[in-house]
Amino acid sequence: MDFLRSPQGLAAAAGLIFLAGLSEGVGTRGVVLLINRITPVGFVFSLLAAALLFLLSAALWVGGLWLAARELFAVEVPLPLFFVAVSASYAPLLLGALALLPLVGPFIRGLLRVWSLGTAIGALVSLGLQLWQASICALAGMLLVLGASFLLSAPAASLGDWLRAVTTGRPRPLRRDELPRVIPGYEPSAEEVRR
Repeated sequence: MDFLRSPQGLAAAAGLIFLAGLSEGVGTRGVVLLINRITPVGFVFSLLAAALLFLLSAALWVGGLWLAARELFAVEVPLPLFFVAVSASYAPLLLGALALLPLVGPFIRGLLRVWSLGTAIGALVSLGLQLWQASICALAGMLLVLGASFLLSAPAASLGDWLRAVTTGRPRPLRRDELPRVIPGYEPSAEEVRR
C-alpha cells in the first residue's frame, strides 16, 4: 500500500497510461500517418503528442471520478491514491495497437474499451464504493470529459492542427484525391504488373 501512495506509484501509473495512449495511437493513427508520408521523426512526435493528450484526458476522467466519489458518496481517498488505483483500468489498452488488424481490429478496440471500463468500476469498488455507486461515478467522469471536450473542441482543434503541422511537417492532412494509389514500398512487382 505504501507504493501506491508514493511518488513512484504515481509515476508508474502515469507511465502506464502514457504507454496505453501510445499503443492506442499506433492502432488508430499509425496507418493514417504512414499514408500521409510523414518523416520517421514526425511519426514518432505525432504518436508522442497523441499519447500525451491521452494522458491528459485520462487525468481529467480520473479527476471527474474522484470528484463524483467525494461529493456524491463522501469517499475520502486522496487524489494521488485514487489516480494510482484507477490507472490500472488502462492496462487493457496496452493492446490498443491490435486495432490495426484487418476486419477484427475495430471489434478488438471496442472489447478493450469495455474491459477497461469494467476494470475501472472494479477499482472504484475496491476503494469502498458499491457497484451502483462506482457505475454512477464512471458515468459522471465520462460526462465531465465529454463536456470539457465540447467546450474546448475549437481551441483543441486549432492546437491539434498546429501540433500536426509541427510534428508531421505538413500543414494539413492529404485530401482523398492526393492519396497515392499504392502505398510507397508496397507497389506491385514487375511480374505482377505483367499478369
